[in-house]
Amino acid sequence: MKAIAVFLLFLGMILIIKGYYSHKYNKMATPKVIVKYIPRSEYEAQMSDDVRLADFYKGMFESVQPNMYDSKINVNNK
Repeated sequence: MKAIAVFLLFLGMILIIKGYYSHKYNKMATPKVIVKYIPRSEYEAQMSDDVRLADFYKGMFESVQPNMYDSKINVNNK
């Protein structure tokens, strides 16, 4: 009989906690969906082959990157 009472106590506590959290999450505001419209002419201008991406980013990948150890100015020794 004592075991049944303890079981019902724990079951009641679990149901109270579940109800509290479900009530808390129902009160939270859902984020609004923002849809941004891009006109078809702008989209087609961005997707056209007027400027090839390989040529546009060529300097980024083929140029020599400066090495931080090659700099003549040492920032730490002001």
